[in-house]
Amino acid sequence: MRFSSLVTSLTFVLVACGPAAPPAAEPAANASSAASALPTTALYSTMTKEQKIDHMKTVVTPAMKKVFQEHNAQKYSDFGCKTCHGDKKQDPRMFLPALTLSGDGFEKLMTSKPEMTKFMREQVTPAMAAVMKEKPYDPVTHKGYGCSGCHKVD
Repeated sequence: MRFSSLVTSLTFVLVACGPAAPPAAEPAANASSAASALPTTALYSTMTKEQKIDHMKTVVTPAMKKVFQEHNAQKYSDFGCKTCHGDKKQDPRMFLPALTLSGDGFEKLMTSKPEMTKFMREQVTPAMAAVMKEKPYDPVTHKGYGCSGCHKVD
């Protein structure tokens, strides 16, 4: 029974927490007017620094604020750039908690923080993939947007 639980848990990791990969060709359906002013081929990975900042402010932050506040309005009442980038405007991988998913790391995470892990896997990761104009992580191809899009993962 324990082996079956581990296999199921690892399957969820593979689905939700794979490495970031090349972005999808289609723009997100909920892009703002500022972001839609960009050429439809302008994926986040190909944007200029200024376009990326604008995309973060006008598309990513509002969309993710809604996701986080729907999950916990009190905890995320002041959701904004600092939530993921910190006061020093760091890369989220340097600011957000590192995740150990190798070995039994995911099982430990599911045991110690089941609600947050489920929230991240089922709501945050798919929403971030959409606003970043990328496909969600695919465990078969090992491509797409997953946990490592924002977190340092080992």
